[in-house]
Amino acid sequence: MGNMSVFDYFNRPTNKAFHDLTSSSKPPPNLRSLLGLGLGFIPTPFSTTSFRKLEEDSSGGFAHLERSLQLRCFFTAVGQSDPASNNWNPKLHVRSDWIPPDNFYPNILRRRYHQFKIRLRQLFRGRKSIPNLSRTHRFALEYLRNQQEFIVATCDKGLGPSIIERDKYIKLAFRDHLSDTSTYQRLSIEEASLHCFENKKRLLKWIKDHREEVEDNEILFIETHSQDVEDPMPFFYLLMKVHKTPLKTRPIVSFSGSLFHSLGIWIDTHLQQVAKSFDSYLQSSFDLVEIFKTFRLPPNRRCRLFTADATSMYTNIDTDAAILAIHDYILDHQHLFPTLPLAPLIEALDILMNNNVFQFGDTFWLQLIGVAMGAPPAPSIATVSFATHEVDILSRFKDSLGLYKRYIDDVFGIWICHPDPVVDECNWNCFKRMLNNWNGLQWIVSTQSNDAVFLDLNLSIRDDRIHSSLFEKANNLHLFLPARSAHPPGVLYGIIAGSVHRSFSLCSDRSDAVLFLRKLFSHLRQRGYSSAKLNPLFSKAICNYRQRDSSSSSTSSEHWLFKLTYHPQNPSSQSIQRAWTQTVAEPPLSKPLAQIDLNYKPLGHRRLIVCYRRPANLGNLLSYRKILPTSGRPVSSF
Repeated sequence: MGNMSVFDYFNRPTNKAFHDLTSSSKPPPNLRSLLGLGLGFIPTPFSTTSFRKLEEDSSGGFAHLERSLQLRCFFTAVGQSDPASNNWNPKLHVRSDWIPPDNFYPNILRRRYHQFKIRLRQLFRGRKSIPNLSRTHRFALEYLRNQQEFIVATCDKGLGPSIIERDKYIKLAFRDHLSDTSTYQRLSIEEASLHCFENKKRLLKWIKDHREEVEDNEILFIETHSQDVEDPMPFFYLLMKVHKTPLKTRPIVSFSGSLFHSLGIWIDTHLQQVAKSFDSYLQSSFDLVEIFKTFRLPPNRRCRLFTADATSMYTNIDTDAAILAIHDYILDHQHLFPTLPLAPLIEALDILMNNNVFQFGDTFWLQLIGVAMGAPPAPSIATVSFATHEVDILSRFKDSLGLYKRYIDDVFGIWICHPDPVVDECNWNCFKRMLNNWNGLQWIVSTQSNDAVFLDLNLSIRDDRIHSSLFEKANNLHLFLPARSAHPPGVLYGIIAGSVHRSFSLCSDRSDAVLFLRKLFSHLRQRGYSSAKLNPLFSKAICNYRQRDSSSSSTSSEHWLFKLTYHPQNPSSQSIQRAWTQTVAEPPLSKPLAQIDLNYKPLGHRRLIVCYRRPANLGNLLSYRKILPTSGRPVSSF
C-alpha cells in the first residue's frame, strides 16, 4: 500500500469479491483483489494513442472522419441524400469503403483537414502509460492468463465473476449438458469438417435460390459476413448459476464470428416483428409496469398472481414442430406481415436449427433438437413458436386470466379465481395441463399468491392494482466499474442515469425508488467513487429524468464522428474539438465550414463528436470462450 498512488489509495474499491467454486484446489489469495475489480474493469493500455495509430486506424481515426467529409461534399454537390441513411438498419449494415471522386472534395477542405492533422500530431504523442493496476495485480493477471489449472467464468444473471478448476468446469459441461445424447451428438473431426463444408453449400444455395425475394442490402450483409470466416463453428461455454443450489450451469453456444452468425441476425430481424403481434408478448419489465398503470383487477373477484418458468426451453423446443408452427402462423396472418419473405425465412430457420455444429475445446458436437442459446434468433424462435400455442390458451381461459404475459421462458399471470373453489381448482389444473401440452416442453408453475417475483420485480396485489418494486438477488456482488478503471468518460453517468430511470419507472412508490438509489450510491462509494464525484451526477440524472417529457427525445444525426480507442492519459475530447473548431469548422478570418458552398449549396452545420471505443477489459483478457488444447488437459480426454 505504501507504493500506491494518492488517487488509487483514496479511490480503491472496498467490496472486492468473487464466487469461489473451486473444490480440490484453492486459487492464490491475491486473486481476490484482482477479480474483485469485476470483469468489466479496464486496465490502462501499455501506451497512449500515437498519431501513427490514428493514421493507421481503418475503421476510425483520420480515415473515417475524412471520408465523412468527402461523402458530405459529394452528396451536397449532387443534391442527393446519403443512400446509407435510407432504410437504415444497424443490425444488417455493411460498411462501405467507397470514396467519392476527388473533384467533389474542395481544396479548401483539404487544406483545413491537413491543418487539423498537424494540430493533432502535436497532441497525440505515444508514450508509456501510468498503470492503474498495482504490481501485485499485474502479476496476478499474468498468472491467470498463463496458468492451466483454473478458469475465470462469468456467472448467470450478472452476478459477477467466479473461479473454478478447469477440470471441474469441463466435467460440469458433460454432466449437465453434453452427456445428453437426445440433445447432442458427438462428432469426429472429420465428420465436423464435412458438416461445415455442407453448411457452406447450404448457405450459398439459400442465397442463390432467394436472391430475388430478399432485399439486396440483406443479401449483401449475409454474403459479406459469411465470407472468410476464421472459425466456421460456434464455441460452447458455460455460465455459472451461482444462485442455484446445488450449482447448475447454463449452456451458451456463441455464434459470434461463425458461418451462420449473419444468417441468424437476419432471421432474428424478421421474427421480431412476428413476435410483437402476439397478445402474450412482453418486451421488457418497463412494458409490464406500463400495463399496470392502467390495469385494474376485477371488482368483487378474488385474484392471485402466478409465474411459470420453462425447463431448459431452448434445448427442449421440438425443432420441426416449432418451424411448422411459425410457418402456419405467418401464413394465416400474412396481412400483418405483407413484406416478410416467408419461404426464405422458413428455409433459413431449418438450416440454422438442424445444422448447428459447434466445438468445445478439441471436441465437436451436433445439436439434435431445439435452438442453441447464443444463436442470434434463439429468443425470437422461443417466443414465437410457443406463442402460437398460447393463442389457444388465452382463448380457452379468457375468463380466468386477468393478465398473461411471457418474456421468452418466463410467464407472469393474474388468475381470477372462480367463486366455487372446486371449479376454480379444476380450471387451474386444466390451465397447467394445457400449458405443458406443447410438444414436450415443460413449465414449472408457481403456486398462486398475492406476491410474485418476475423479471427482477417484486409484484404484489394492493387493493385493485399491482404494486411493483425492484428485486435484487442475494448473490449480487454489485461489482460496478471501479473509479480507477480506464473506461471512457460518461460511463459512470450512464450507470447512474440508467439506474435513476429504472428505479423511478419500475417502482410504484417513490420511497422504494429513493431507497434503491441510496443503495446504489453506497455501492458506488464502495467501488472507490467519492461523494463529491457522485452527488452532482445523481442530481443531474434525477433532474434530467424529471424533465424527460418536456425535452425533445429525438437527437440530430447531423454531426461528424472522430473515432478512437479511449485512453485516460490521451488528450481530452475538448482539446480535439477545440482543434477541429480552430482549423476546420471556424478557422480565424475564414468562412465557417457550414457556409462553404458546393454547387451553390452550403454544407450545413455539424458538430464534431469524439466517439470512444473501450480497450480490452478483464473479461476479454481472461476469456474462456475457447478452451485451447495448449491451456491444459484436452477436453477429448474426459
